[in-house]
Amino acid sequence: MMKRSIRVTAGVGLALGAAAPLLAQEIRARGGSTVTVGARIQAQYEASSVDGTASSFFIRRAWVTMDGKLNDLVGARAQFNIDGASVLEAYLELTPSEALEIQIGQFKKGMSYFWLVPNAWLPVIERDARVTGVDHCPGVGSVCSFGRLTGALGLDNYEPGLLAQGRVSERFGYRFTLTNGEGIGNKDVNHGKSASGQLSLFPAGNTRVSAYFALDETLNMQGETMSVPAYGAEVEIGTWLDGPHLIANGLRGRNWKLNDDAKFSAFQLMAFWYLPMAPESRFAAIEPMLRVSWVDSGAENPDKVTGTVITPGVMVYFVGRNGISTNVDFYSSGDRSDWSLKVQAFAFF
Repeated sequence: MMKRSIRVTAGVGLALGAAAPLLAQEIRARGGSTVTVGARIQAQYEASSVDGTASSFFIRRAWVTMDGKLNDLVGARAQFNIDGASVLEAYLELTPSEALEIQIGQFKKGMSYFWLVPNAWLPVIERDARVTGVDHCPGVGSVCSFGRLTGALGLDNYEPGLLAQGRVSERFGYRFTLTNGEGIGNKDVNHGKSASGQLSLFPAGNTRVSAYFALDETLNMQGETMSVPAYGAEVEIGTWLDGPHLIANGLRGRNWKLNDDAKFSAFQLMAFWYLPMAPESRFAAIEPMLRVSWVDSGAENPDKVTGTVITPGVMVYFVGRNGISTNVDFYSSGDRSDWSLKVQAFAFF
């Protein structure tokens, strides 16, 4: 199952070579092809500081992924959510070389690696750092965070279209998408298309520097089609399952859900430290983490809103990427302060 994730990550320069513990099952299929079947279940508990908001247990994800391989050139993926059977990814994949991989179908278009990294690898439980009961950020709602802005404005989500990515050399990789701009499974409402791209440089070792952009098709406040630009940069030092790891993002774009002229700015820093346990230990590893996110929503005075999220957490691994993660998202903006406790059990097989 993780071969596909490794290819996706290679487009931005990371090799997730330790993916084997996810234990997906490969079976023979008709025509001499093979199908690799895997699943993930993530059960979550969430509690909020907001008065009148109940704490709850729920199934955050229950996904099945099937990767088909016809030969060295042609493959395919079907990934769906068991709860409601919604299709997340479904595409034909052509891989003539490491320098070029083409996907035709529905995929995660993701400008930044923050949204492209599989949730199997990310001990941050909620990328948008939501706090249940808080509907505060102008235009996009919820909390003002990096993940909330990119997700709610459609910069990082699943959409049908075309994708091209590859690793041209040891120093350079790329990823480009052309999609409908209307979200999962939705047909386009006009002839316009949304474009996004990422260019990555690898100056040394496990260091990556990326620039990314989006020209997203949407409707303005008057119901007219317009292209909404966004651009940003990302720096990564280190890699998964190997000691300290830093990922920093900066992004600027238009908060079109607020108004046609609102320009937001966002910054995020994530730090992880993967610590393997002794062979005789009951646990495989422990990984403390910290996220700091800051956003200016683009609202003008007197409605100007900025928000800060600080998320300490820790992931305990039992085997491979299976384990339990705990995060506390602390949100502050002006004179308000809220928090959310999240505990999630990860299971991949």
